[in-house]
Amino acid sequence: MSLTKVYSALERMRELSSSNVPFSFSFWSYSEKRGESNGLKQINRAVLRTGLSSKISDKSEILIAYTDLDSGNPGFAYLPLILTFNNCDLK
Repeated sequence: MSLTKVYSALERMRELSSSNVPFSFSFWSYSEKRGESNGLKQINRAVLRTGLSSKISDKSEILIAYTDLDSGNPGFAYLPLILTFNNCDLK
């Protein structure tokens, strides 16, 4: 995976979210607390939300916070585990 592509995608996600325009992305889920994954997640309509403060979590630099607009549920994704953005491969 190209980190350049991931960070470019993150910047575009921020731009779209600030304009309230949804985007799609996919990522491998992972729970450090449980030490397990629930597999590949596809979010069809998402916007970013305010993430964790560095005062609260040492993962604040690599976790992105989003809202799944189809379910209304909030979620987190590890930045290095994001695979696609608007159907474009980030490899």
